[in-house]
Amino acid sequence: MKASEIFNDCHGRYRGLREWLADATGAIHSLDLDKPSLGYLWRPDRARACDYVADFERIARHALRRPEWKGRLKLFNICFVHSVEYRRAVRMVGVSEGTFDYWYAEVKRAVGTEFARSELFPPWRYFLRRNQQPASVSTSESRPAPNLEQEPERKTEKKFEQKFYPRRARRSALVSERRARGTAQQGTGVSEKASGEIFSSLPVDRVSAESPA
Repeated sequence: MKASEIFNDCHGRYRGLREWLADATGAIHSLDLDKPSLGYLWRPDRARACDYVADFERIARHALRRPEWKGRLKLFNICFVHSVEYRRAVRMVGVSEGTFDYWYAEVKRAVGTEFARSELFPPWRYFLRRNQQPASVSTSESRPAPNLEQEPERKTEKKFEQKFYPRRARRSALVSERRARGTAQQGTGVSEKASGEIFSSLPVDRVSAESPA
């Protein structure tokens, strides 16, 4: 397949998606009742369509990045991005019609070759590859977020326990310490039975003895 044909295929999809995105943002176009309906036309989701439009322009400008090709880059922006009419585009580029036609064909060849190399062509494969890419999940999202609303309540409850129930506070601190120690030793072969013996050895408080006067 020729590079100019590759460009025409990608540019046709580019224009169709740009018009569809403009319609999705509330633009209203006239309707020709004498023209038959095109029926169902598949469209990607809005994010994928925006990606294709942006990649089309980015790859094309990258292919025309040579300093001596500033006129060809200007032609690309005028003709293929803004879709300016031929006569007006020739005047805006500022060259003769012969030079304009030569640049026009050269832009299509250079950009079409870059589209084939960067896998923007064919468009259906571009969207299929993007849809198959798994969504990246960060490790911070997989961890449960701490409940910050309960932190002040826990601190207040801990201070109350230390003031009026000192023995219970010491026992809670001892339980937390031994529990953390048992968790750290799980990799060394500490069994559930051994951890149960650790907690069963803790002293039992008498609530009546700890009640405030």
